[in-house]
Amino acid sequence: MTLGALVSGDSAPPQGALSADRTPVVPDPPGGVRPRNDGRWLRTGADIPQRYRHLIIEAGTMCDVPQVTPALVAAVLEAESGFDPTLSDPARDEYGIARWTPRVLRYYLPPARQKTVPTPPFSPEDSIPAVGRMLCAIAPELEGVPGDPALNLAAGYRISTWRVQRQGPELRRIQPYLDRVRANLERYRPSPPRS
Repeated sequence: MTLGALVSGDSAPPQGALSADRTPVVPDPPGGVRPRNDGRWLRTGADIPQRYRHLIIEAGTMCDVPQVTPALVAAVLEAESGFDPTLSDPARDEYGIARWTPRVLRYYLPPARQKTVPTPPFSPEDSIPAVGRMLCAIAPELEGVPGDPALNLAAGYRISTWRVQRQGPELRRIQPYLDRVRANLERYRPSPPRS
């Protein structure tokens, strides 16, 4: 799904992730300051388009969930679209760099824009931060689920958290997707500091 294609037929955000006014509860980035890419968030020289790096870092640092990282956001975006902001798949109702479906993206836009279902195309400026909001919102639902927590989040983004919790056949069907996310994570994680 890429976040947006996450679940066919699922148009609501995860249970327990809504405020009283039914908007996802995701904190703003610490201090509201856009983080710099000084190599501590993403590997220098990785094949992540420069024009999206600040949005990816912002999305991957908007909550204190250890597995929600800029590297995971970038890994998901590459697996979903190859960083193609013009992707359009009307048959699956998936659009843009994050392959959002309109009915799911709606819940991960800023609260003032959640009243109506958005119409494609979806800009990277809307799509990428929404990936971070969704990953932060669904992370609590996947705590304690067997497997790599980051890959569980990627799977939750693609097929929904309840399918990941169930550990059913859908996980086997998306194994090539998860293998791609895993390989991307290895390429995008920052290099360890030299000793």
